[in-house]
Amino acid sequence: MQTLHPDESFGHIVRNLNRLLQRELALRLARHGVSIGQWYVLRVLWLQDGLAQAEIAQRAGIAAPSVAVTLRSLAAERMIVREGHPTDQRKNVVYLTKKARQLEAPCLAAAAEVNAAALSGMAGPEIEQLLVTLGVAQRNLTGGDRADAAEGPQELRPPLTGRP
Repeated sequence: MQTLHPDESFGHIVRNLNRLLQRELALRLARHGVSIGQWYVLRVLWLQDGLAQAEIAQRAGIAAPSVAVTLRSLAAERMIVREGHPTDQRKNVVYLTKKARQLEAPCLAAAAEVNAAALSGMAGPEIEQLLVTLGVAQRNLTGGDRADAAEGPQELRPPLTGRP
């Protein structure tokens, strides 16, 4: 068995890149009063409001107990409200407040800035190839059937069309 040097290991490089991306994004989000944990929940709700906790957890790729803690913090900061599910009394549906909606543009801009910084010095075709390659690696490990597998690489996309 051959041992790879960390600089030659795909997993090691991706892990370090993720750590750096998370750190930089957390710093930029903090300027808007949003934690990195809140970001993942808000990101899901900005795409589709009115989801149950389990659906948020699945779409964000976060364990349900962690989502519950994050939802409590978002509720305490008046960024979400919970209402009873229309057909299942055991569930609550989560809705964004105006305060959370107002954070969408600056937080998405912060994410786009981090992506742009990470991808600076690369040309458009290089970025597209990188995203394709990472998408293939992700599908290889997920079997391509998980919803979060399709969403992952989009977080890396720079605002090529002006939208993060």
